Amino acid sequence: MKSKILIHVCCAPCATATLEQVMSDFPLSDILLYYYNPNIHPFLEEDKRYVELKQYIVKRYGTEIDLLKGEYDHDAWISMVEPLSLSGEGGLRCRICYYIRLLSSFKIAEKEKCSHVTTTLSISPHKNFEWLNETGALLSEKFCINWFLEKWDYRKSVALSKEYELYRQNYCGCSFSKDERKTT
Repeated sequence: MKSKILIHVCCAPCATATLEQVMSDFPLSDILLYYYNPNIHPFLEEDKRYVELKQYIVKRYGTEIDLLKGEYDHDAWISMVEPLSLSGEGGLRCRICYYIRLLSSFKIAEKEKCSHVTTTLSISPHKNFEWLNETGALLSEKFCINWFLEKWDYRKSVALSKEYELYRQNYCGCSFSKDERKTT
């Protein structure tokens, strides 16, 4: 089977440096981006991040990279994480959120016959690399799809975001994170 990678993408800034690093192992034609972020609230914010990602990909890579958008079902996401809403940024609600998004990514990777899965989430210094990696490894076993994760280059992401004048949000996207930012 030909190697093909699905990259779960949270936003354009996080995609920048991640893509550059992944391209050293996979040609553009074997990269599938999957934008799936039911955590982002409100919908206008989720849509703004998707549009920004789509514009960046076309501007930087043309039509060589495929981009899929997952269904935005914020209500289902809320029902899963709300019981842990008070755990704070980086708490258990984030672990559940990682699982929700990575599970969907592996399902799409299976459908699209991808041999590998990764996520841009680990580029953020605010995300728990160990939880992401553990979740991905467990799903890798379940789906028999290779998983790999690196601590993508955050500084390069910031530089590329400035170069391409990308919108950089100041919270992960969920309403709990946004509310916590307001109180600190």
